Amino acid sequence: MIATIRTDSTSLGQRLRQAREAAGLTQNDIADHFKIKRVSVTQWEADTTRPSMERLPELAALLKTDVAWLLDASGAAPVPVVREPKQRASRTPIIPGDELVGGRDLPIYAAAMGGEGHMIVTFEAIDWVKRPAVLQNVRGGYGILVRGESMIPAYWPGDTALVNPHLQPARDSDAVFFHTPPKERGDEEAIIKRLVGMNDREWTLEQYRPAKTFTESRVDWPICHRVVGKYNAR
Repeated sequence: MIATIRTDSTSLGQRLRQAREAAGLTQNDIADHFKIKRVSVTQWEADTTRPSMERLPELAALLKTDVAWLLDASGAAPVPVVREPKQRASRTPIIPGDELVGGRDLPIYAAAMGGEGHMIVTFEAIDWVKRPAVLQNVRGGYGILVRGESMIPAYWPGDTALVNPHLQPARDSDAVFFHTPPKERGDEEAIIKRLVGMNDREWTLEQYRPAKTFTESRVDWPICHRVVGKYNAR
């Protein structure tokens, strides 16, 4: 009898990660499906722990593969799914002119492109405009002229993101993140992204161009200001 020699040297955790990425899923997606903590999925992929045998069939179905491949790489590896950028039904609203109130007392700040797709926001107002109703009587409310293309089609270069700095971070909302609290004058590095998840250590963020979901440390980006609307430049 001739023994079959297997050449695949990947671990269960490595195959789980390969299948998850091929399916276009995040660790949070897996955790939400099974109603477990994301760190449990991280531990599976790091081979620190293993999913139970009872859970493997459902996990394999979710990852669009089969149990045999997960266990010992038998059969064909998962084929990456080609996905279109997500088009979420819930978008930051465009503020129409008839919803503007009061005098021109809302400061608009300019932004320039920095490294790694970040914006450098200069906190010296380049314009003052009427407030939308959602920012009426909101102390410290402001607008930022968006730069860069990572959030198209939600924000095009030249759109103005309208910000309420006092609202708590919320999943499935747009937000501006800063390294340090913005000052009345000076420059601050910032990013504007879709907030899709969070825990006490990190933010889970989404951008559209190129489409990707990723995490950032809350130690590095502790300040989160909610975007409540926008003025469309187009």
